[in-house]
Amino acid sequence: MTLGERIANLRKDAGYSQEYIAEQLDVSRQAVSKWEKDLSSPDTENLIKLAELLNTSVQFLATGKDFYFPEGKPAPEKKKIKITKKLVIKIIAIIIGTLLFLAAAAYVLIGLFGTVRFDSAACSGGYRTFLFDKYSEELTEKFLENIENSEERHPVFVSARPVGKEHVEMNSSKRDIWLTFTVLGEAKSGNEYAYSVTFKGKRIWYDTYKWTSVSINGDFGNPYFTSISP
Repeated sequence: MTLGERIANLRKDAGYSQEYIAEQLDVSRQAVSKWEKDLSSPDTENLIKLAELLNTSVQFLATGKDFYFPEGKPAPEKKKIKITKKLVIKIIAIIIGTLLFLAAAAYVLIGLFGTVRFDSAACSGGYRTFLFDKYSEELTEKFLENIENSEERHPVFVSARPVGKEHVEMNSSKRDIWLTFTVLGEAKSGNEYAYSVTFKGKRIWYDTYKWTSVSINGDFGNPYFTSISP
């Protein structure tokens, strides 16, 4: 490797331009260009200045040996980041994408693990009325299925229907909810019997519940508790 090649390589490694070298040594850019092309060589004074500027030794510049880092390394020219319209759009897109992802994640977590809001105004009459309208028919069917399988003494019912919408009660704790309303069952004899029935559900998504048990408090035998059939 020649002297000119060493000067050019060290200059590029340091991030300097030929103009910068020329300015520091008080020579022309053409002079620096000639040095690097081995068309001429720097004199002893400029060789010493070059060695200091390029953070090397005079011996290495002259012979290619004994490379070292002296104290007080000069700071190279800092490369400026060019801020373009494309870069700004990319940054904005990343920020928006991150915010949307966080919002979606929060939505899912709240839907799955958020507590039941007792005062949620899902429709006129409050949240318990909303749940009664949404689940009363399904839960009444569960009532019939479980009372038929009960070991307690009950009449044989041919049908049942939910009543007393205005008297629905509701309690909640974290993801669990208890909904109580009156079920009117019609027996084979034609008589109707009213039961106060409490259903327990677990929230699996916002206003969606999986009902896991039913507790019946009626006039036939003692109140009892049984698991809902799947």
